[in-house]
Amino acid sequence: MKLYGTARSHFTRKVRLLLDHWDAPYKFEDVGDVSQADPAQFGGNPALSIPVLDDGDVWMLDSEHIARHLSERFDAEDRMQVRRFDPETLNRRAVLNAIMSQEVKLVLGARTGLPTETAPYFTKARSAIQHGLDWLEARSDSFDADEPGYAEFHFIAMWEHLALYDTVALAQPRLKALADRLAARPLIAKTAYPPLPM
Repeated sequence: MKLYGTARSHFTRKVRLLLDHWDAPYKFEDVGDVSQADPAQFGGNPALSIPVLDDGDVWMLDSEHIARHLSERFDAEDRMQVRRFDPETLNRRAVLNAIMSQEVKLVLGARTGLPTETAPYFTKARSAIQHGLDWLEARSDSFDADEPGYAEFHFIAMWEHLALYDTVALAQPRLKALADRLAARPLIAKTAYPPLPM
């Protein structure tokens, strides 16, 4: 089984955390520079995005779909709570994924020299991230740092990515405390993002 992604991809990291916690055998294929436009570099993904899973007869795109497939394969009892579909869980995932997607706009915009500090498109993205973080802060008690599962992996992948790129001020104290507790766990620390080049 191969998982295509990068060491700094938050969408890839939440899948890696699941695999590592299940002690599932897989090979991580770092695709390198994600600004390239060759589907072959992205494990064949025509959308030129990561992660991509090659699991023998199963080839899957999108971190949410990959997580569900892997949960069915490695976690029949759904201990990591990947296959929960109650409205609160789905809304939390939607907000986490939206924050991550908005940040991708900002990171790629800055990388290509666009005015991410002043252009309205990017101002709205930054505002959406802040509103999303405040929404999560108000629901921080729905996370469990003592017995982390998919929600916590999703959260730490998002939070530490925002911190790595210094995208927005991380001023939510309960979320910060949650992130600190999760980051101290060895299996979570194992996938910590490498520092950005100077």
